[in-house]
Amino acid sequence: MIVTAKRQEIDASLLKKKKQLSSVSLSETGRVRSVNPFLTVYMLSLCLFFVLLGTELPYKQFLPPRGLSNLTMPGEFALQQVEIKTLRAETPVLIPQPQDSDFQVRLWDVPHQRYRMKEGERLSSVSQRYGRSISTLISFNRLESISGVHKDDILLIPSVDGIVYKTTRNDNLENLIFRYGLEKRDLVLYNPHIQIRDKKLEIFPGQELFLPDVSLTDDQLRDRTGQLYVFPVQGRILTTYGSIRDNVTQIESFHNGIDIKGDLGDPVVAALDGTIISAGFNNSYGNFIVVDHRNGYKTLYAHLNSISVRRNDKVLQGEIIAEVGKSGFAPSAHLHFSLFKGKKSVDPLDFLH
Repeated sequence: MIVTAKRQEIDASLLKKKKQLSSVSLSETGRVRSVNPFLTVYMLSLCLFFVLLGTELPYKQFLPPRGLSNLTMPGEFALQQVEIKTLRAETPVLIPQPQDSDFQVRLWDVPHQRYRMKEGERLSSVSQRYGRSISTLISFNRLESISGVHKDDILLIPSVDGIVYKTTRNDNLENLIFRYGLEKRDLVLYNPHIQIRDKKLEIFPGQELFLPDVSLTDDQLRDRTGQLYVFPVQGRILTTYGSIRDNVTQIESFHNGIDIKGDLGDPVVAALDGTIISAGFNNSYGNFIVVDHRNGYKTLYAHLNSISVRRNDKVLQGEIIAEVGKSGFAPSAHLHFSLFKGKKSVDPLDFLH
């Protein structure tokens, strides 16, 4: 009886606890059911928000954007295939040369005048008339050959002797000034378009500079004039090559060379290497020398005061062969100099430098 009574008490106690748990469960269930509508609205709003942002979420299948249903995002494997390079500070970077408006090929600006060539006129006569060297006229006008100048061609005559120089990769203003013995102020004067960067003058390969009082090299002149000869005496040209008219008689004659002023006894040098083929006296030429240069050309030196060589002597370019005089038909001391190609005379000024 006692055991039965205790069991009944235990069963009653368990039943009471079960009722209490059931009531709690019902109350919790009531709470969940009361919150569920708000949670649904919240989740739908959140899903719509991420869909509009384009974020890939599982919820986007509920509201797919129009026209984007077939859009796929790159996977992780695809992103791994993208090569990303980082430019380090020590990586060499080539600084490009200025282009377009920042880059000018022609840096020089030299005052000059235009001259139209006349019938039968030579470059040498223009050189004499304007006091500009053959080298200057060739370079400034970019002539490939002096024989390429014809009637009605326009020549540019600069106000000063010099050459147009094209810069190379290894050039800078300092080494150009040193190499050609230039004055920096003159270089800047005739090349006003040189760029200034960081307070320094700067040039680039392929630009053109005018180098005042500089001549083409002997090889460059030979390429354009043929064989190159030196002046046999330094002095002013008194009479040029070609037709001349006597001031007194007005009789026209042909002068087959040039007359160069000199003082009595001034040294006369060989214009080019060669062999003496004649040396003596002539009533018209006075004391004279003829040199064969073994290239189809011969030179004549006349009105000499004295002769220092004999026939068959070999002479070098620049070697003294005589003295300036006024022998023969010569009113004053000067040198008559002629250049012959075969048996025909040519203008010496086209070959002298």
